[in-house]
Amino acid sequence: MGFLRTLLALSVVLDHLGGGNADHLVGGRLAVQLFYVISGFLISYVLTATDHYQGAVGKFYANRFLRLFPIYLAVAAMTLLAHAVSGGAFFRFYEALPFSAELFLILSNIFIMGQDWLMFFGIEHASLAFTGSFAHSEVPLYHGLLVPQAWTLGVEMSFYLVAPFVLGSPRRLLALLAASLALRGVLIATGIGLSDPWTYRFFPTELALFLIGSLSHQVLLPRYRTWTQKAKRLPELGTALLVAYCIAHFSVGINPTVRDGLAVLLFAALLPLAFLFQSRHRLDKAIGELSYPIYICHSLVIMFFSWLLDEVNVHQPMLFSALVITGCIGFSALLNGLIADPVERLRSRLRTDARGADDGAQAPAAGGRQRPAAAAQPLGSIRRVP
Repeated sequence: MGFLRTLLALSVVLDHLGGGNADHLVGGRLAVQLFYVISGFLISYVLTATDHYQGAVGKFYANRFLRLFPIYLAVAAMTLLAHAVSGGAFFRFYEALPFSAELFLILSNIFIMGQDWLMFFGIEHASLAFTGSFAHSEVPLYHGLLVPQAWTLGVEMSFYLVAPFVLGSPRRLLALLAASLALRGVLIATGIGLSDPWTYRFFPTELALFLIGSLSHQVLLPRYRTWTQKAKRLPELGTALLVAYCIAHFSVGINPTVRDGLAVLLFAALLPLAFLFQSRHRLDKAIGELSYPIYICHSLVIMFFSWLLDEVNVHQPMLFSALVITGCIGFSALLNGLIADPVERLRSRLRTDARGADDGAQAPAAGGRQRPAAAAQPLGSIRRVP
């Protein structure tokens, strides 16, 4: 699962590099939506299959805060410094905004929450207004974001807010899943859901992807645990299939919408095997720890190399892309060493059992006390999973 997450992060990097890079791996939009599925799986594991946060929702929120904010704020601060050094065009952009838009941007840059909402607003007649799309604006507001891709964290955080109250209840989970899918169907039928930002930035419809991942954990993981007792190499096979799909995605010659939908279902079906694979291979876990910092830092890295090697970008785009990817990986390792690793010690104190695995960083076999299978898998018990 770790290598898969890093491949998805690199898909977003390639997409933001533009040109022919956008058609490598799974592409930016699908990568984001597959991240939602993986997040739903992992958060379901944390909340329902471990006892870290039972009766301690506040600790869960604090843990997620420590997971997301330190690296984000460090990269945002460095990006702000880079804008100041590069001539100040970023600050002049703010000077042209009405106060309401300026305040919206400043708060969302600090707190992350709201960056996804920003995509539905614009400037009309010199005032901040709900326009339904960031494209319908006198000036594109997302230009005021320090870490533009962090809007997806706003969607993630919305899921974190509801997860403790939903994932332990099969009825609530299934009801919300049905409602989210129905809403997506209505928006597509009316034409609204066919265009950005409604396609993958609107939390009420993206919630279904998180919940599909949660279902994958609660329904399929118990079955795969049983099957792997007989088929020892099943986790390796499932993970290899997912990696192969990530590489060959754009070679699948069917309707892109159908292809993306099938990719989501494939990931949901095989994620438990990737999860079990990670429990067997420490290297996979180590590679996965690079995924979040790669995702957060890549715009800053692209900005740096564009300033430093503009001629290379124009005349040797493949070399430029290779330098950016290498830079993202190296910078991410540095961010982990200087920020994420020390913060991890604080996060461990918030868990009721520090030996357990949180948010997929460690799989069950790496240690940690779990609840009995029947209690840990509420939906599995409904379907009589052994």
